[in-house]
Amino acid sequence: MNTKINYNLQDGNALELAVTRNLPLLTEKGFQTETQTLLNAAIVELTAKEREQNVAVKALEDFSAEQNLAVKETKALISKIYTAAKSAYENDKRNLSQFKVGERIPNSVNGLRSLCEYLQVVVAERSVLLLKSGLVQSDITALNGAAARIVDADKAQEDAKKLQEQATLVRDAADKVLNGVKTKLRNFVKAAFQGNEEILLQFEKIPKGGGGKGKGDDGGDTPPPDTPPSAS
Repeated sequence: MNTKINYNLQDGNALELAVTRNLPLLTEKGFQTETQTLLNAAIVELTAKEREQNVAVKALEDFSAEQNLAVKETKALISKIYTAAKSAYENDKRNLSQFKVGERIPNSVNGLRSLCEYLQVVVAERSVLLLKSGLVQSDITALNGAAARIVDADKAQEDAKKLQEQATLVRDAADKVLNGVKTKLRNFVKAAFQGNEEILLQFEKIPKGGGGKGKGDDGGDTPPPDTPPSAS
């Protein structure tokens, strides 16, 4: 769980407990039970949105891994085709150039897609000789589907990025709502029980990082990234 979100929820739960414990005293001061209802609802909502955001992050990780695997295996397949072409044509530069042997294998999705589509035609024309030079039929089959595999993996990853970003925005909005409810409630307590340190102490923010820093605030610890570092 995101450090900042986790703190907000823990603090919210502690605040709700303080409200429940002191509800008769709060009510005497004009406290509206609707405020407690709003607090509970905000906690539930943020918990749900944080869970959804975590699911979106995991999905992006999975799709990024699939895209990386598709690129890695496609580049390895192209390298194998180059080696088979060298076996078939040895030092025949004209024929080797038809396979683009010696050229750098691209890393980009568009570059790989274009190269796969080109090689698909060349390999089909020379398949009989290539199958005698180290390639197997499954290699040719894989090449025929390589362009579509890379493009599909890229589309899935880009879509997962958008869904993850959307989930983060929704989660962050819920985070702000909970902070707003907590601030309003605490300001009520400060006004209603000014000078009553015994009551005020119960409504203070919880310490961050296991304590030792006094009252918590809305700054502090840097949360972990919401987007997986491996995503491209």
